Amino acid sequence: MKRFRNEADEQPIDTEVLDALLTATTPVEPPRALRAIVLERIGRQADSKFITLPGAQGWKELIPGIEVKRLCVDEQAGTKSFLLRARAGMSLPGHDHHGFEECMVIDGEFSMGDITLRAGDYHAAVTGTMHPAASTRTGVTVYLRAAISDYPGV
Repeated sequence: MKRFRNEADEQPIDTEVLDALLTATTPVEPPRALRAIVLERIGRQADSKFITLPGAQGWKELIPGIEVKRLCVDEQAGTKSFLLRARAGMSLPGHDHHGFEECMVIDGEFSMGDITLRAGDYHAAVTGTMHPAASTRTGVTVYLRAAISDYPGV
């Protein structure tokens, strides 16, 4: 099993649907060269120690005005890392932390209670703590590393 993953959609196909799809198809003999190509790619992917994601790809809307881009899930550490981008005037409700959370502001600024974080600022929250609602007047992009169970939908 791979330690890291970054797939955006991890919904398994229902087994009844999968069985129906498999039994409804007519087998086709693949080209002879295809097996070697597939095995080479599998071997290359299994040996990969890097994850590279293009900057503009992978963003999805969490709610209108707020987008997220999952970067990596480290199942061994129980964490995921992602970017969160919010337009000016947006806010997020308060939330608690099931694990240690790190946040680095890449651009813009946002406020939580009496704390305002700007580009380059770092903020961490200990397991079990709760953040108040966060809002941005300017728009903001942040890097977050959090527990896998935090931030559902990311």
